[in-house]
Amino acid sequence: MTTHNLPRFDSNSLRYRALGNSGLFVSELCLGTMTFGGDEGIWGLIGQLQQEQADELVKIALEAGINFIDTANIYGLGASERIVGQSLKNLGVRREDVVLATKVLGPMGEGPNARGASRGHIMSECKASLARLQTDYIDLYQIHGFDPATPIEETLEALNTLVQQGHVRYVGLSNWAAWQVMKAIGITRARNLCPVASLQAYYTLVGRDLEREVIPMLASEKVGLMVWSPLAGGYLSGKYEGPDVSEDNRRAKLDFPPINRERGREVIKVMREVADGKQIDGEPVTMAQIALAWLLHQKPVSSVIVGAKRPDQLKANIRAARIRLSDGERKALDEASRIPEEYPGWMMSMMAGYREQGES
Repeated sequence: MTTHNLPRFDSNSLRYRALGNSGLFVSELCLGTMTFGGDEGIWGLIGQLQQEQADELVKIALEAGINFIDTANIYGLGASERIVGQSLKNLGVRREDVVLATKVLGPMGEGPNARGASRGHIMSECKASLARLQTDYIDLYQIHGFDPATPIEETLEALNTLVQQGHVRYVGLSNWAAWQVMKAIGITRARNLCPVASLQAYYTLVGRDLEREVIPMLASEKVGLMVWSPLAGGYLSGKYEGPDVSEDNRRAKLDFPPINRERGREVIKVMREVADGKQIDGEPVTMAQIALAWLLHQKPVSSVIVGAKRPDQLKANIRAARIRLSDGERKALDEASRIPEEYPGWMMSMMAGYREQGES
């Protein structure tokens, strides 16, 4: 089989960013694979792409310069991982040319021990993920959410064991609160465990809650940020607002992530104004591309996860990386989407703002 070599990139190609305080460089766009392998229930609503369709999307992503692929054991109950692993084999991709990320937490069987972030579940599910992905190591292994039933120490010790065994190279978290991430960081430092490289979290123009506590913490501790659902479940495409919106749409069946529609309408209005008149390769810039471009202009972001059901969707998402927003456009988007100030944020700005400017 011919080895699929990643192409050279020109000045308009994707950029690469270090994942947190590590030497691992990932493309600013990451291929999300939640649409791979769903057959019923929630996974069927999100996507039902099978092997041939997935191979085409993976090929498009790699040829565009994406070197980062994210999946999870729970996606399609293992189907997404199996499809991703087989795609890399089908395309003849060299293992060292791609950064594979997967996650563990959700229920993968019956019984209380077939879920969570316990040592037992992590160790057994990592082995299962390696088999499905047809690889002997995972570049980034992430805890998919916070498990209140398991001590954080147990979770981190298990991840460290996997790193020592060579099955995992970097570890990350997903959907954790700032205090939980900070506690984990403290434990890894106190016990000399492998550090937390990244946090995968929801962050969009209609969901900037991360800016209150999480993003300042990530910046302070040099932890990378991977963004999931950058289009807010498709809402930022603009197709769910307006008089002609059909009642038969995905958000009518799966209204996720939750959105303040009143504030969202103002954001959509400004996005339309920013997109108006812009073009890439002779095609009009879409609102979805503006949403992605805004995220790629945010300093804390290491990589934005983009998924798709069709090749044209993925290609359009990739083109968003070439959009450069002006200072005025960014300001307009920032103002329209700004979250209301909450305590202690407004008090900190009032009492300590002058110290940030170097004043005495």
